[in-house]
Amino acid sequence: MIRLRGYWLRESVRQCWQVAAGVLFLMVFISASAAAEEEAKRFDLSAAYLYSIPIGEEESGTNWSDLYENGQGALLEFAYRVTPHFALYAGTAYHQYHGKELTFGSETGRFNDQTLLSLYAGIKAYLLAPELPQKAGGINPYLRVDIGATQYNGAAFNGASVADRSVQFAYSVGVGADLLTYTSFIFFLEAKYEDHGTPDKAGSSFRAVPIAIGVRYLM
Repeated sequence: MIRLRGYWLRESVRQCWQVAAGVLFLMVFISASAAAEEEAKRFDLSAAYLYSIPIGEEESGTNWSDLYENGQGALLEFAYRVTPHFALYAGTAYHQYHGKELTFGSETGRFNDQTLLSLYAGIKAYLLAPELPQKAGGINPYLRVDIGATQYNGAAFNGASVADRSVQFAYSVGVGADLLTYTSFIFFLEAKYEDHGTPDKAGSSFRAVPIAIGVRYLM
């Protein structure tokens, strides 16, 4: 009986150690996985709605805002956080501006809607820089600058073609702010100055101030 109790005690202790070792291993594994996941979230995917205001002159005496209504569109960007303060990104944006009714001499009409498709790449500089944005809250302001190309769809007045489709060098500078939510989802608001280059037959470059409201997903 005494031997049986001793054997049972030894077996119980051994099983307890096995369970403890298993729990410890599981905790270390989970902690390491969580840490690796947090460290790996240097990438983010952003999508936003754009409300864009055309500015500047198309030619002397005629503003772009005389020809087109304020535009709407969307953007999609992919970014890599090089350091907590700097990120590289590439993206595409689509804008559409409805033509206004105009009178040229004795002729009244409107230009076709102008659609702009842009591809670009740039750098973003964060003023505040939490090591793990997915574990932080509050507002994180940033500056951004990018270069790329914009395709215009050409222009027609009352259906008669007056300018061809063209692709021009484009650039933008802007400011924004991320709203950190202690999760992998971040909301953001930003405003930019964009110069899309001079479309075919135009007197000067098409410029605009788009305002973006969107969301980022950290990966």
